[in-house]
Amino acid sequence: MTQPIFRLFKLSLNLAYEADYEKVGFTNLTRSVAGESGTLAMFSNHVAGDKTQQVVLELYVDETSYQAHVTSEHFKAFANLAGKALTNREIINLEPQTLLKKAGSLRVVEKNDLFIRLAHVLVSDSQSFADIVLPEMKNSMAVEDGVLLMFAGTDINIPCSWYFYEIYANQAAYDSHCQTEHFKDYIARTIDLVVEKNLKVLTGDVLVSKADLS
Repeated sequence: MTQPIFRLFKLSLNLAYEADYEKVGFTNLTRSVAGESGTLAMFSNHVAGDKTQQVVLELYVDETSYQAHVTSEHFKAFANLAGKALTNREIINLEPQTLLKKAGSLRVVEKNDLFIRLAHVLVSDSQSFADIVLPEMKNSMAVEDGVLLMFAGTDINIPCSWYFYEIYANQAAYDSHCQTEHFKDYIARTIDLVVEKNLKVLTGDVLVSKADLS
């Protein structure tokens, strides 16, 4: 069985290169998902109100697919620019725990009303936490129209370190999600398992995925 490549990048951008970064990044992401069979999803975001803080998620079928991606001309162009435009880069390799989205491919390349959250949660017992949170995420995706995507992964090097990337149709959809009984139940049942939690609101810049993430 192949092992998916799931990575989270936290990047610091020199805004002197903002226009070039956006242009070359757009080409890299859109061409990769459209033309590379093993590139499943690429999401480029920035922390709301701060374009110096870039957050990128990438999902590939396996290592072979990733290597095919990095040999492409569009990736090489992006890598060349990134060497000048980025002042810091943190890469977190994740083990996928669940990859849920509404049916169909995702393509968001213009200004939008999406509400995007990145959560980092450190827990005391990863398996107990998984037994509670993963069914709740599956239920949310099934019954809430405004929940568009929910990804969860654990740091390969720190299994009790969880990352959640979630896309909602808008702020109202997120607020509605937080008022559901299944979400409140999840919070109540995991409160003693959560050691630390950090939440960020993101603005989605280029969000592209294939219809099938398997």
